[in-house]
This record gives sequence, C-alpha cells and structure tokens, in this order.
Amino acid sequence: MASAPLECGQSMIKADHSLGRRVWHSAMVFGTLSTLVRVGANILLLPLVLSYLTTAELALWWVFFALGAVANLADFGFGQAITRAYSYLWAGIADFSTEGLAQPPAGAEPNFKRIHDLNATARHLYLRLALGAGLLLCLGGSWLIQRPAQQAATPWVVWLSWAAYIVVVGYSLATSHWLLGCQGINRVRDQQAAYFWGGLAYVGTAAVLLAVGAGLLAMVVATGARGWVSRQIAAHAFRKALQRPTLEAVKPDRDMLRRLWPNVWKFGILSTGTYLIYNATVLISSRVLGDAITASYGLTAQVGLFLANFSALWLAVKWPQLTILRTQGQTQAMAILFARRLAAMIATFSVLATIVWFAGNALLAWKGTHTQLLPALPLAVYLFYVGQQQVYIQFANLKFTENVVPFYYVSLFTGLAMCLLTWWMSRWLGLWGLVLAPLLATAACSSWYPVWRAFVGQPLTVKQFFRVAMGGAP
Repeated sequence: MASAPLECGQSMIKADHSLGRRVWHSAMVFGTLSTLVRVGANILLLPLVLSYLTTAELALWWVFFALGAVANLADFGFGQAITRAYSYLWAGIADFSTEGLAQPPAGAEPNFKRIHDLNATARHLYLRLALGAGLLLCLGGSWLIQRPAQQAATPWVVWLSWAAYIVVVGYSLATSHWLLGCQGINRVRDQQAAYFWGGLAYVGTAAVLLAVGAGLLAMVVATGARGWVSRQIAAHAFRKALQRPTLEAVKPDRDMLRRLWPNVWKFGILSTGTYLIYNATVLISSRVLGDAITASYGLTAQVGLFLANFSALWLAVKWPQLTILRTQGQTQAMAILFARRLAAMIATFSVLATIVWFAGNALLAWKGTHTQLLPALPLAVYLFYVGQQQVYIQFANLKFTENVVPFYYVSLFTGLAMCLLTWWMSRWLGLWGLVLAPLLATAACSSWYPVWRAFVGQPLTVKQFFRVAMGGAP
C-alpha cells in the first residue's frame, strides 16, 4: 500500500517527461517560437530601433529590407519547385515528373539516392544564383540608395552598410538550399529551430550593436549573424536525416534542372509578382511620400508580416505532410487537414489583428516612440488586405501540391497593376492611395481565382469543407 503513492508519483513524472518531449519535438511549438523571433525580431527590437535609429535611418533600413527581398527574384521559382521535388522523393517515388503526379508509390521508403543528387544540384545552382543576385543589387539597388545616401549625415556609412548588406544577402541565398531541403523532407521542426536560433542571433547582435551606437550597420551585421546560424543548423539536420554526417561530392544532375524548369519559370514569374505585391509599396512610398510616411508604413508592414506568418504556422508546418498525402493518393485526408488548419489560421489572424488595431499605437505612444503605425482607419484597411491575402495564398499553395503552377500570370499582372495604382493613387490621395491600391489590385482576380482553382482540386463539397473546418466530420 505504501508503494502506491510512489508508483503514482513515478507515473506522473514519466507523463511529464513524455509531454515535455512531445512539446520539444513539436514543429508547431518551434514554429511559434521561431516566428516570434524570426518575423517578430523587428518588433522585439522596436524600443531600441526607434530609440537609436533616426527616422531617416529607419526609412533607409526598410528600403534595404525591401531590396534584400530581390533574392526571391534571383531564386526565380527554383526554391518552391525544389522543395516539392524533395517531398515527392521523400514520399518514395522513383523520380519526380515534369508536371503532375505519377501513380502513388508502392512503398514508403524515401528515395535517398535521388535526394542526395537533388541536394548536390541545388547547392551548385544556388551559388550561381547568389552571384547573380549580388550583381543585380550592385546595379539596381545602388541607384535607389544613391539619393538617401547623399542626404545622410555620413554618406560613407550608408555605402559601407549597403556593401555589407549585399554580401549578406548573397551568402544567405547561396546557402538557402539547406533550409529548402529540411522543409522538403518533412524536417519542419529542424527548419523552424534553425529560424528560431538564427532569429535569436539577429536580436542579440542587433541589440548589442545598436546600444553601442553602430546605427544602420548594426542591422546589417545582425542579418548576417542570423543567416550564418540558421544555415549551420539546417545543414546539420539535413545530413542527419539522410544518415550521413557529411555528403560526399556528387556532380550536379542537369537533367533534374531541365525537368524542374517548366514549373520553375512559372514560379519565377509568380515570385516576381509576389515581390512587387509585398515590396513595391514601400519603395514607391520612399520616392513619393517621404521619410515619415515610409517609416510608419514600413513599420506597419512588418507588423502585418508578423501577423501573417504567425497565423500561417498552422499550415506552414503541415505543407510537407499535405504534399506527401497528395502524392500518396490520400486526398480526403489531405483536404480535411487543410480545412481545419485554414480555419485555425483565420481565427488566429483575426484575433491578433484586432489586438493590433485597438492597442498597437497606444502601446507605441506609451513607449514614447517617434514612429507609429498607420492611423486607425488606414490601419484597418491594411489589416483587412493582409487577412484576405492570407486566405488566397494558402489555397494557391494547396493547388501547388498537384505539381502544377497555374497562377503565375495572375501574380505578375496583379503586381504590375499594384505598382501602377500605388504610384498614381499615392500621388493623388497620399497615404490613402498607398493602402487602397493593393486592395483594389488583388480584388480584380487574385483574391478569388486561386481559391476556386484549388477548391475544385480536392474532394470535399463546400458544405463538407465548412463542416470539417469547424471540427466536424465530412
């Protein structure tokens, strides 16, 4: 009898340890932490950034940040295509097709040999893409930096920071294939861990350097620290998953690149449109509306990006599994998982956006910062725009699991229309033009067409989809 409490206590300890292990190995938990640090890093640093960077320096950093996203253009769609190719090979297929999916594989054993070949090919490719991105930033980016650099109190510091930033962007792109590999072979927890520790390196480095007065250069060095740490962790995790501490040299398989290309160029056009959608408004604002509005809009865009990425974690950690389910022919299980995760994403975003709208500027005013979010009504419009954008992006991603890319021209035309509308409406309506133009541009097609195309590619009816999304049975 006396041993009963002891046995009960031991059982509780084992249960606690089991729960702790599940939490530690949860992709969702690490995804939450990594998003808080990775995407929210600029939010976490706000007190220091707003205290140690002038309005002109802050506006210039948002321009750096937007130009750094040019790496997505240099990637030209290879990243998304390669990630899905990793998932197809991890699901056990003999080799991936140019477009569409072959018959579901008979076994579940990953195709390690072709995964190894794909990794060697991706490593070779991304080194060359990084060199191209660096050249593009040297030419086009420097032209955009020229005017604010001339107006700065110490132009040489701006140019030094810009040169260092080009190197950082090049390194991050050249080594990004490790993160693609982790995501593709369903090592989402390791990928998120890389983002988490890299984000901590970014926050810690930036905080120290800002405090000692490094200014704009502090943000650049911190970005480099984040890239180095996250890539080291991802490379180790990828090698471990393939049960190889080192990967011997293998020649790039150019046939793989040829089979990827039909989807790559479509993803590339789509990425060009996506770059314009996400970054053109900040760049146009810097040329048309001045530093004060650009700093406020850039800060708001960072908050919106944080909300979008944080809420999208419900699906982000499941995309490899959703792709594998589609590849294995389990489309109903895929649709149920997608519907429930989509509902959780929408609910999360709605709650967080409401908090930001009610309390965001009040908190910044309490901190005594000189830069705030957009005023209440423009902020509400912007948050609605980001919310509806979240929904159609997830449906587009669902369609991509079919190994087809049908939305590339929609994305490009939406991005171009957004640039033209933003330029014209910002000069006419000022801030209101800046926030209304993106909403009008996406409403024409992007907001509904991907949703329709993806929905008809899954087996649930509208009624079943909504019932499953609310937690019921199909």
